[in-house]
Amino acid sequence: MRRTLAMTFVLACTLVVGVSAQTLVLSRDFTQSGPATPSYGDWAVNNGRLYQNNVYSPLAKINLAASQSGIMQYAFNVRYEGGGEDRKGGFGIEVYIDNAFDGRSWGDGHSYLLWLNYDEHPTYGGAGFRAQVYRSTSPTDMTLMPGYDIALDPSYLTQDNLSMVVPVTITINSDTGDVTVKDPTRDNWEYAFNLGAAPGSGSYIALRTNSLAVSFGNLTVTQLQ
Repeated sequence: MRRTLAMTFVLACTLVVGVSAQTLVLSRDFTQSGPATPSYGDWAVNNGRLYQNNVYSPLAKINLAASQSGIMQYAFNVRYEGGGEDRKGGFGIEVYIDNAFDGRSWGDGHSYLLWLNYDEHPTYGGAGFRAQVYRSTSPTDMTLMPGYDIALDPSYLTQDNLSMVVPVTITINSDTGDVTVKDPTRDNWEYAFNLGAAPGSGSYIALRTNSLAVSFGNLTVTQLQ
């Protein structure tokens, strides 16, 4: 098993699956009023987007039931809505949660958190704009995995870019731990890495933010194979 994050650009054709094998597990277009799922933070639905409006909460999250096994694809879009004046903030998606914890918590069952973070004086990992992977083992235990803390180009964090709706597409093989994340800035390119273990299966996902107001749209979780 690889214990460090091998983060490289690869062609998007590294994963080929048949359309007939796809099963839609979760789909939310956020056209209904209010999140009817356990959450912590200031979450609200408005005009087809899910908003987390608390710019001070470091542990905002919303749990969503989604059965996960095999090859899974997670897709949504995200937009910055406010916060970060204290020079820190982040967002991400937690996957393969076996037993979701309702309310405020650091971890969220046994799971993996894929995280984008900016912090000039971080408690965990390096300073600046980073891509990180955390492994959770309980509501109170979640650690930044060694080697899974990668510096990103901070020049992307412009005012114009922050106003954009950014697509996110992540594919994970439950049996191998292989992960691909599409690069939203370049067509047909991906980041590829391995979680260091096979996540196996999960029953929930969670959208999470730290000291930021953000909105999410067009969330789907699909079993590809």
